[in-house]
Amino acid sequence: DAVIACVGGGSNAIGSFYHYIDDFAVRLIGCEAAGRGIDTLETAATVNTGRPGIFHGMKSYFCQDDQGQIAPVYSISAGLDYPGVGPEHAWLHDIGRAEYVPVTDEEAVEAFEYLSRTEGIIPAIESAHAIAYGIKLAKEMRPDQSILITVSGRGDKDVAAIARYRGEDLHD
Repeated sequence: DAVIACVGGGSNAIGSFYHYIDDFAVRLIGCEAAGRGIDTLETAATVNTGRPGIFHGMKSYFCQDDQGQIAPVYSISAGLDYPGVGPEHAWLHDIGRAEYVPVTDEEAVEAFEYLSRTEGIIPAIESAHAIAYGIKLAKEMRPDQSILITVSGRGDKDVAAIARYRGEDLHD
């Protein structure tokens, strides 16, 4: 019923969406790194806050300053702090085939901790963005519906970043 994946540049998500693009019964949902919020300058939610431009030889959506220069972006996730999104995602957005939702650092960290505690799966912080939205969406769905969430990467490399985010010192 829904396929959810994190979106920075978007290669991970397009791989998950590809087989479902023509199946309009399936919702395609990309989760962007909203950082400290899309209403702040500390975000990397390109589809939600960017505008069309050209960067690295491709036309797509990019976070830009007032002069059209690529703007600095922020996310707790190094893999999602890219100032643009692949043109495939710009197209899916423009035709209304995929949704792109912002997920904050706090929501991603909570999802990281939740999945780690409840299932023993330590997701990469990137994937935790998709897990966070999946948790929200599941509450709105019927028990006979299903969600596919792409969980890529390893979160063990991110444990120290999560601890720093929570203000904890791992050396105590």
